[in-house]
Amino acid sequence: MPYTLPKDLKYTSTHEWIRIKGRTAIIGLTEFALEGLGRIIDISLPDKGDELLTGMSLGDVETTNALHEIITPVEGEVIEINKALYKDLDLITKDPYIRGWLIKLRISGPPSQDNLLSAAEYEAQLPKLKKGGQS
Repeated sequence: MPYTLPKDLKYTSTHEWIRIKGRTAIIGLTEFALEGLGRIIDISLPDKGDELLTGMSLGDVETTNALHEIITPVEGEVIEINKALYKDLDLITKDPYIRGWLIKLRISGPPSQDNLLSAAEYEAQLPKLKKGGQS
């Protein structure tokens, strides 16, 4: 199945996407990750005001198949949680890049993009991830 990878986003090797606008970062899960996870039955996200560090867990997505840890791609303070997800978890899989976002962060300091991939770089990783399983 071909994956939709918006070119204006950055991606992580752990299957998060990030949209950076000024000092705000919106974070979600990629279509590739969601397809492999199965049906989402629960989600755990941080609270507004929480400080997150790059590489730390920002929450979990529980599915019928697994518990997937969501990793923070940039450092910052949580300024908004997508509360619509608690009413309709299917938003994450139906519209992962627009309405299915997870959290918004106010980025602390200049965002390091060393760990972030372009759409093309992320897409180039997918064949090996499909063969070896998802990380």
